[in-house]
Amino acid sequence: MRKECRSGALPIDGNNTTMETFNGWLIVNSYYNPAKFRSLYKLLAESAEKAELRYSMWSSDALPTIIGSKAREPRPDFVIFWDKDIMLARALELAGLRLFNRADAIADADDKVKTALLLAEKGIAIPDTIPAPIVFPGCNRNGAAAEQAGKMLGWPMIIKENCGSFGQQVYLARNLAEATKILARIGERNCLFQRYIEASSGKDLRVTVVGGKVICAMERHAASGEFRSNITNGGTASARAITPLEEKLALDATAALGLDFAGVDILMGRTEDERYVCEVNSNPQLQSTIDCCGVNPALEMMWHIRSEVKKQKADAASVIPTVTVDNAE
Repeated sequence: MRKECRSGALPIDGNNTTMETFNGWLIVNSYYNPAKFRSLYKLLAESAEKAELRYSMWSSDALPTIIGSKAREPRPDFVIFWDKDIMLARALELAGLRLFNRADAIADADDKVKTALLLAEKGIAIPDTIPAPIVFPGCNRNGAAAEQAGKMLGWPMIIKENCGSFGQQVYLARNLAEATKILARIGERNCLFQRYIEASSGKDLRVTVVGGKVICAMERHAASGEFRSNITNGGTASARAITPLEEKLALDATAALGLDFAGVDILMGRTEDERYVCEVNSNPQLQSTIDCCGVNPALEMMWHIRSEVKKQKADAASVIPTVTVDNAE
């Protein structure tokens, strides 16, 4: 699938001159295309127009890439990678393309254990987390690991699949019997055990970060009977100012994973000084943020991409070729 997204009238910069147009790609998943994602792609296109970015939209199956090959001409100035196909992302980076977000950053954010490891390495507060033992194909999980984790973390306990979105692979186990059933359902997929932060039950803080700056934040509250606060699961949200600690956690977490933009989920403790980074999302849903906060993160993202492309072009232009001259005999 390929779709051309073109801008309309050319914007004017502060010097009353026409801005240069940059051309790129938007890469999306080939097989997952629900209505909310189609709305998201429309939002990205409308926001790109305002920053004078032009791109072609490609599904991942339309871009077979030989590992080690050079990018096809004309080379895009940027690639907005709105997918989790990490191998394709790395192949494109190896071909010399700049991705937003970068492949490793997406991979680290998409794997909750990798996220926890990187955040802990940087001294960023997270709920106590234990990686569950991996299970080889054809083998069955049992409750032994959950029993040990429960002794260390207490009950109830959170069990998460390493990879998942919209809170759909996050479970609350109130006791060992429930944990054992959850692990049987997870099967061979990798997962983790995490301490349940009771003070933040049914609520969290989503902070949107773009280009090293906090754009906005909203406090999310779970639907009745739910412990997960995701809007997709029926939760509600309200915009609010954030504390210096919450801002620092969001910025530090985004930087630790090397993300250009992110949605950082923060859990609240019993006091203002007790906060934990729960998850970092590399491809956050944006419409709920717009509806709640009245701010369009997609537009901020496009201006950030434009700024990074300009820097990249300026750096390339400043490189002076080295010429070797043979000594005359």
